[in-house]
Formats: sequence, structure tokens, C-alpha cells
Amino acid sequence: MNKQLSLFDYNKTNNLRAEEHKPSPTVQHATDSVPASNLLNPDTSVSAALEVWLQSRRRAGLSENTIKNYRIDIRLLAEYAGAGAAVGEFTTKTLNDYLEWMRHQRRIPCSTKTLDRRITSLKSFFRWLTPVSGLTVDPADAVVNVSVRSPLPVVLTELEISQAQHAAVKLMKRKKKGDMRPYILFTFLLHTGLRKGETVRLVSNHLVLENSDQPYLYVRYSDKRHIHKERKVELNADWVEDYAKYSEHYGVNERVFPWSVRLLEYRLEDISNSAGLSKHISFEMLRWTCALRDFRDGMEPEKLRRKLGLSKVQWGEVRRKIRKLLE
Repeated sequence: MNKQLSLFDYNKTNNLRAEEHKPSPTVQHATDSVPASNLLNPDTSVSAALEVWLQSRRRAGLSENTIKNYRIDIRLLAEYAGAGAAVGEFTTKTLNDYLEWMRHQRRIPCSTKTLDRRITSLKSFFRWLTPVSGLTVDPADAVVNVSVRSPLPVVLTELEISQAQHAAVKLMKRKKKGDMRPYILFTFLLHTGLRKGETVRLVSNHLVLENSDQPYLYVRYSDKRHIHKERKVELNADWVEDYAKYSEHYGVNERVFPWSVRLLEYRLEDISNSAGLSKHISFEMLRWTCALRDFRDGMEPEKLRRKLGLSKVQWGEVRRKIRKLLE
């Protein structure tokens, strides 16, 4: 089965290992009660600004893995420019030269995915830094143009969606061994855009189907590091009707899809084969297809970002790709 492009997976670690700089005295004694604007100015070193930024990211609830990657990425910039380089010295040209060095002159290889992540880190760092340090221009604002972008995700066209739904209905209504699971799973993912892990962890008491004008579900995470991904997602009314028959037929008591990930992937592949599609339908393909359709149909961007459970940094890249797909 072909692997689909992961929806903005920027949190994977790489092999870079670097010692951490000891924070400057000013940063070391910074407290939550001291605004970053009182600690930073254009003459602040990039290393000192990094420590203040990481403190703010930790207070914002970002995971330690994300903070670790941010530290690695901006420390690499400090290595290139010099740890004492003042933040006011950085220009778009400086950052473009740095990325050129990292791709072609540094002796450690840099993959496309790692480069994309480091550009994201740069943009996030300077977007935060520009107002709090009194910079007049964000030097990273135009840096996105030098990124070697990953390919656009594969999505289903409206014709392919229609063909897939027809095939899923046929699988459900077979005289022998009719299977409702492909249809229920396909229509669920098409309308909710949930991640694979969120789908297999979903339990029935997180569905609110009755006594509500608009049925919905809650996406929950037991790990507090992912609390920013928790959200409320509306459900399609037709799916709710079909789900009642499905849950009764399969005796669903706890997990909404009480099977292994592999088996559920096979059920989606059954639809691809039955419909005669050249594309291999997957969780990720349906997540992107859902996002594309919602955006195309006029869903307010901030509402769509929350529906997908994306951070604002992640959403910037996802939105760019959705626009490209619409073109």
C-alpha cells in the first residue's frame, strides 16, 4: 500500500547533536512576570533571544520534542552567524545565505523534510522576535520562497469520491459477507478529517448524537502535551443514521472502530479495488480531501484549522498546499 504524505509532520527528530549554550545572566533570571519586550532589543544576541523564546514556547504548552527541535534549529543559525551575533543584524539575505550554506556547504546532509522544518523554525522564531525586540522588519518573512517543498498530497476528485462511495455501498450490500465497515469508515473520514490515531482511539461516549441540532464528536488526548489538538468536530447527519445500524450490527460498545489499524487500512483498500481506482485510498488521503473540500466550500480558515487540530504554524503550510491543490 502506498504511503501518503503526512499532514504537516514537523516534529520528527534528526541526528544533529549539539551542546546547549548556558543562558546569559539576563535570560537566566527572567521570570514569567517580566515581558519579553523588557528583556530584548535589536542588540540582544541570537543565543540570548533563543532562550527567552523557548521559555515562551514552553509556557504556551508546546511539547518538549518540539522545543528540542526549535533549539537545535536556531542553535544552528547561531553557529553560522556566531553566538554573539545581534538579532538586529539579520536580514533576509543573511537567512537565505544561511540556508544555502546548510544545503550545499555544510558537511552534514540536510534532507528536504529537515530543511522545511528548519525554515518553519526560523519563521516562527523571527515572527515572535520582531515585535518583542523592536525590529522594524521580519527578516524571515520572505524566506519561505527558498524552501524545497515536499510534493503536494494526493487527494480524491469529486468523481473519484462518487465512485468510491458507490463501491462502498456495493460492499455493504453484498448478498454474502456484506461489510458495512468500508462505507462507515470512508464517509466518516471524508467528513471529519480525523487523523489515523485519532480515529482508532475514538470511543462511543465521545460521540454526541442525540438531543442536539448538530451531532458532533470530541477528539480527546490522554497526554497533556497534545492538549492543543483536542477539539469538537461536527458530524454529518446521514453518517449518524448509518452509524446507528453499524453500531448495532457490530456490537460497538466502546471503540467506534474496534479493529486494528491494518485491518481498517485494508477496508479502505477494498474500496479502491472495488471502484477500480488507480489511487490507493488511505486515512491521510481522506484527511487532505476533507480539508480541501471544506476550504473550497467556504469554511472559515480559522474554523478549519481548529477542525483539523493544527497549530498556527502548521496551518500556514497546510493552507498553502490546499491553495495549490485548488489551482
